[in-house]
Amino acid sequence: MSPFPIASDKAQLTTAAIDAGDSYVQGFRINSLNTLCRASLTGGAQYSNGLLLSNDGQVIYVDATAGLPANTNISSGLPLAPNGALCISTDAAATYSSGLPFVANGALSATITP
Repeated sequence: MSPFPIASDKAQLTTAAIDAGDSYVQGFRINSLNTLCRASLTGGAQYSNGLLLSNDGQVIYVDATAGLPANTNISSGLPLAPNGALCISTDAAATYSSGLPFVANGALSATITP
């Protein structure tokens, strides 16, 4: 089972404000409909399941569409920037691993909605 909601071959992330109806699934803050994982470009104060999270439980990510950052590490099958942020790309999925879609450069294939 994927730790992120998946639709149209992409992990579904949102930068929308957190909501009181959110819940936690596998340590990640998910919207009340279980369709979007809360995410942010900034913050990062704690870790859950190897991923850097904001104080509000949002996954911290970096846009790796143009390429993975130097010194990217793989942790639990996920590409992490040196600062611990999840490397994502808006490119189409090229392969799947452990139920997650990945693009050709190794970043997680994701859609970010506001």
